[in-house]
Amino acid sequence: MTFIDILKTLFEIAMVAGLLWCIFHEDRLVAFEEKVMSGIRRKRLREVPQRRHTSFNI
Repeated sequence: MTFIDILKTLFEIAMVAGLLWCIFHEDRLVAFEEKVMSGIRRKRLREVPQRRHTSFNI
């Protein structure tokens, strides 16, 4: 077995273990997804540049 085959096998085992964990702990997965998405939204809102207000004398 080559090193690449060992890495592929370990990755497949990790994916199956992760899938099984998600099946039994779906509520934790959903909470994690909401936490990540709220962080992304918060970051996106912070990056909006503020406009400079100029006064026009007409």
